[in-house]
Amino acid sequence: MNNFKLYGRMVKYLKPYGLMLLSTVILSFCVVTFESLSLWFTGSLINTIFKPGSVSISIPTMSIGNLNEILKYWSYKLIQRNSSFESLKLICIFVIIFFLFKNLFTYLKSLITFNLLFFVSRDFRNELYGHALILPVTYYDRNHSGDILSMMFNDIAAINNSLTGTFEKLITEPLRLLFFISILIIINPVLTLIVFCIYPVLGVLIAQIGKTVRRRSRRSLESISGLSSIMNETVQCIRAVKMFNMNEFEENRFKKENQHFTKINFRTQIYNALSSPLTETLGVLMVAGLLWFGGRDVLMGKNFTAEDFLRFLAFLFMMFQPLKSLSSINNTIQNGLAASERVFSLMDTPPELITKVNESAVPVFNHGLRFDNVGFSYPGTNEEVLHDISFEIKKGQIGALVGSSGSGKSTILDLLPRFYEIQKGVISVDGIDTKTMDLVSLRNLFGIVSQETILFNASVFENITYGMNNASREQVLEVAQAAQAWEFIDKMPQGLNTIIGERGVMLSGGQKQRLSIARALLKNPKILILDEATSALDTESERLVQNAINTLMQNRTALVVAHRLSTISHADTILVLEDGRLTEQGTHEELLRLQKRYKYLYDIQFSSGAV
Repeated sequence: MNNFKLYGRMVKYLKPYGLMLLSTVILSFCVVTFESLSLWFTGSLINTIFKPGSVSISIPTMSIGNLNEILKYWSYKLIQRNSSFESLKLICIFVIIFFLFKNLFTYLKSLITFNLLFFVSRDFRNELYGHALILPVTYYDRNHSGDILSMMFNDIAAINNSLTGTFEKLITEPLRLLFFISILIIINPVLTLIVFCIYPVLGVLIAQIGKTVRRRSRRSLESISGLSSIMNETVQCIRAVKMFNMNEFEENRFKKENQHFTKINFRTQIYNALSSPLTETLGVLMVAGLLWFGGRDVLMGKNFTAEDFLRFLAFLFMMFQPLKSLSSINNTIQNGLAASERVFSLMDTPPELITKVNESAVPVFNHGLRFDNVGFSYPGTNEEVLHDISFEIKKGQIGALVGSSGSGKSTILDLLPRFYEIQKGVISVDGIDTKTMDLVSLRNLFGIVSQETILFNASVFENITYGMNNASREQVLEVAQAAQAWEFIDKMPQGLNTIIGERGVMLSGGQKQRLSIARALLKNPKILILDEATSALDTESERLVQNAINTLMQNRTALVVAHRLSTISHADTILVLEDGRLTEQGTHEELLRLQKRYKYLYDIQFSSGAV
């Protein structure tokens, strides 16, 4: 995407705040007007105060070529008094008033700009976060969580700075240049033409520096993402870090990435810092030349007075500030463009088609779910992890998936709510292809309890009712008791209102699972998915959780992954998977009689007499 399209896309976020932008333009015009007036009247000091006899009292001929004399005449009429002291006092009063109004309007403009900055940041973050929530699971499989965190804060800050931080200057500084150049042309067109012969060289240099800044800024933002990922990963896995005494390793890993970021950032700032002194140095060379040519004309008595020369130099020097600002603006915009490329690449990632839950659109589920010759490869790979999987689970039945690690059990469960899209075959519910179903309505069919419990830094009540905001306290008590979770909830300091910490850190593994089961019971799903829900628990916790699971599965259709075969021996259908292929299918007794893989797994678990 080229620069104009990128910048135009960023500018769209300013459209809702048209009144603020108009106010900024008006206030910028007022600032520049009063600033120019103060400079003009300061230039009147020489003839009005020090050479009062030289002031013309006749009205100059009205013409464009005589505009300088006309402006000087009316300036003298306004400030000239009987004595030089009175005229000096009046000029001082005017300059104070002009600067007072200039700074007042500057302050008001800054307030509006700050508001604009905060509003645009808010809108950008809201849209980015909202889009991130509807991205498919495959996006998170391929990208670090630190990337999104970095975009949410660092990249959006860079974009916002390039928009609101430069938009006000893009109005004020060109206005300043327009006013100052117009006055310079009025004072002396020839010297002004010499100035313009030098500016193109300056513009080329600034553009080249800007390109380098953008390239290095992109690398800097990518390096920040690396830092964020390391920090986020370390905080989430802090127990493992401490358990394996990897503090020093993680610290060195962070230091290495931080050194890389510092090196890239320093190189970026080298070019950022270069533009301003380069502009000023070339400007000084230009002024030195003008001092020579202009000063010579004054000394030789040509049609260029000392007052004109003073004004010309004053306005010329005042031009350096907007020129330096525009130079730094270019660098800031390039930083913003580099950030916008990353942010818009995320926003352009096709989302899942998510809509609001429509109860009338939720499939009825009267018969069962079915896999027909399903083949699947993870996005970005060509290797099939599931090969021609076919089976059927009828309504009210329990289907169990068993097999070695990596055989495809959890992948099959992920395909049901369409966390991933299959490449071939059909998955159907009541004979309807799930690809044709609305995602939200389809997912409303399922309740999931997985090995990795999903809990939030909120109260017990809020975790159980997650996704069921209209649930009453009585309903929550009922499902908590059914899930055998009430026995520990009741002992908590604030009961259902107790905050359980990030990822449920205040709870044991068994307690977390029972909360997840209580949540699933409250949702009352038509199809239950259990993915090794008891695999990481101790014997007592497993017993309690298994009792809760048995309650949960009553009169429900369920698809269960379990590594302990004793927990699924009562299943209506057991599916044995190996290397992504369905090798055996039947009841517990039927599979034992086959004397194949299932019998082998069963013998391994029960050969020692373990239950």
